[in-house]
Amino acid sequence: VDTRLRPSGAQGPLAVSFGSFARYQNEQAWTWEHMALTRARPLFGPPPAQAELAGIIAGVLRKLRDPAQLKQDVLAMRAEIARHKPAEGPLDAKLARGGLVDVEFLVHYLQLREGVGLVPDLAAAIAALVGAGHLPEAINSAHTMMSRLLIAVRLLAPDAAIPPPAARAVLAKACGCRDWDAVVVGLTEARAAVRAAWAEVFGEKLEI
Repeated sequence: VDTRLRPSGAQGPLAVSFGSFARYQNEQAWTWEHMALTRARPLFGPPPAQAELAGIIAGVLRKLRDPAQLKQDVLAMRAEIARHKPAEGPLDAKLARGGLVDVEFLVHYLQLREGVGLVPDLAAAIAALVGAGHLPEAINSAHTMMSRLLIAVRLLAPDAAIPPPAARAVLAKACGCRDWDAVVVGLTEARAAVRAAWAEVFGEKLEI
């Protein structure tokens, strides 16, 4: 946990009251902080306290927003990340455009805009948004494919470059693919699905 990322930086307390938390989230927090809050969940404490905290989080996430401002904030934040953290290599399923970061931005934007799928688990949120007609079905399989690839690449090709043949075979098996060519096709199709969803939701072309 990086305590420097708390609202008051290095100056504030490590823990705050529920009232202070609610005021900050409702009055001062930026859109990207609410995007992060979609993944929040109480982990420990008396059940009444956990319920109270969950209620505050739900209230913040479901509040009415200006759709145009929300879209502007989300796209600006994604562009900033793309400038400062480009993909490390051809197998970077996280940072490459059309990758997992773009899936997360799509999901969190729609969660805040529609108030649908407000659950911490990203796969469950995707399923809810697909079920409500806000995302295409293809995002489910794209997220699964790239999540498997991300984990395997961290173990077998940490530089996100194409690994040697033996490692490719292991990586393909980890991704549930019959061979390396199927991995390449699967990644290409997954990113294309994200690009199509991005164009539909945001009305802009995602360069891949």
